[in-house]
Amino acid sequence: MKLYDIDVIKLIELLDKSKGNVYLVTDDGNKLNLKSKLCQLYGIRSLLEKTKNSTISAELNVDDPEDELMFINYMMSK
Repeated sequence: MKLYDIDVIKLIELLDKSKGNVYLVTDDGNKLNLKSKLCQLYGIRSLLEKTKNSTISAELNVDDPEDELMFINYMMSK
């Protein structure tokens, strides 16, 4: 699922609640497992850098169907 207008704090809360792996896939081909706090920091930093240039093209890949539904509900509620 593509990322649009995300609340970083809420995203981290959802990542903490997720049961399975959640990957951030960037436009340059990086695939970061966001269950790792280090990858979360790197991924968010990467997103914020690209925001300055207005060139964000990242998406989330979610392994667990329940987690995917949780992220979809969050994205739809905004």
